[in-house]
Amino acid sequence: MIRAFIVILIAAAAAIAAIWAGTLPGGVTLNLGSGTSIDLNFAATGVALAVFGGLAALAWWLLGSVVLLPSRFGKSREEARTRKANQALADGLLAAEAGDATAALKLAKKAAKHAEDERLKLLLEARAAEAGDDWSGAERAWGQLTRLPGGRLAGLRGAATAAIERGDAASAESRAREALELKTGADWPFNSLFDLQVSRGEWVAALDTLGIGEKRGLISGDSLRRRQAVLLTASAASMGADQRQTAQRTLAEAIRAAPGFPPAAWHGARHLMVDGKVKAAEGVLELAWKTRPHPALAQLARRLDPDASPAVIARRLTTLAAANPLHRESRILKAEIAIDAKDWIGGVKALALLVEEKPTARLCLLMERALKGYGDKPEADRWARMATTASREADWSDIDPRGGAFDYDAKDWSRLVYAFGDVGDLIHARHESFGRELEAGRTIALPAPVEDTEGVSSVSTKVAGAIGPPLDYASDDD
Repeated sequence: MIRAFIVILIAAAAAIAAIWAGTLPGGVTLNLGSGTSIDLNFAATGVALAVFGGLAALAWWLLGSVVLLPSRFGKSREEARTRKANQALADGLLAAEAGDATAALKLAKKAAKHAEDERLKLLLEARAAEAGDDWSGAERAWGQLTRLPGGRLAGLRGAATAAIERGDAASAESRAREALELKTGADWPFNSLFDLQVSRGEWVAALDTLGIGEKRGLISGDSLRRRQAVLLTASAASMGADQRQTAQRTLAEAIRAAPGFPPAAWHGARHLMVDGKVKAAEGVLELAWKTRPHPALAQLARRLDPDASPAVIARRLTTLAAANPLHRESRILKAEIAIDAKDWIGGVKALALLVEEKPTARLCLLMERALKGYGDKPEADRWARMATTASREADWSDIDPRGGAFDYDAKDWSRLVYAFGDVGDLIHARHESFGRELEAGRTIALPAPVEDTEGVSSVSTKVAGAIGPPLDYASDDD
């Protein structure tokens, strides 16, 4: 619309100028030779000049078109080639992402004929090889890409992935290390190297890589500390008896990183118990219980000192429960303390509330024990039958009836790095494999008793007297 208005405006101005020129006196005489001349007024002269200029411009344009025709033809061919290359690359990448290896390879060959950027050709070639599960070919293409400007980081990532798919962890680690040395904000080199080391159980190396990630701001906060705690505990658990002092220091560091990591507290307190440092072991267990109670910690607290009297054990367990009184495990522990003290009514009352919330096999067996002590054998038998079909507790399954707890292998520790490190959850390997559980209400077996000089065991067994069955479970004032 604006262009049409401008054209009309120019035409109107030219017409006005022509009319005005026609009113002017005088004119222009053109001498054609041989005594011939032409007289033109100013208006006719202007029209003649305009026509001549237009013809000259047309002639110049035609001449320029003829001269530039070869270069324009070449440029047109180049543009067509570029369009074909771009289309082949786009279609090839889409085919590779869709998993159509045949089409991707075909388009990769087509792109190789037309594309000028070697990086794009190698990218498509690598993707096409990956789509066809040709990981050796993909690694080769990615490796070539690393040598081109701007393609090093992407090439290293692709090569590392391809090496992992081939099962060559050493090559994948080498690529990840090379990428980690580059100045980049990408987090995949750190994650790849860390994951490889964790999967192979290289706990110390993984800790070093975790430190690099912390310095670069790739990991921080609770995830960093929890991962450190798992790696330190796994490292300490793998140490032999000749490295016990090193293991103790490592576990102390793990507890400082994440006091609420039960395996670290359990192993740390156990090492202190072996060294006879009962008070220090109690402190470790109380700190862990305050943050995250776990039945394995209570079991260990019972046997820190084989010579401890029932009163000392009860005091120790009461202190433990008081560190986190509202937690479910603390409430169960209070019920166990009552049962140990033969306060059968108190034990039944405490367990009754817990059973209403979640009737697990562990609680059913504890209720059976309390009712047997109370003297109601039929009701105790009923709870024993309920225990056979009640659900199991994952935390309780972490305790091995033979005397250990958190007995993880390298694969379990690797899983725990992410389960606890990233989310704060524990894994339960024995629960998943339906491992045999410690009977609820029992204590993990202590080492064999030491015989004294008279040949009498230093551990005595007290037999409780018979208890007559009362009429009900409630106290008189209820």
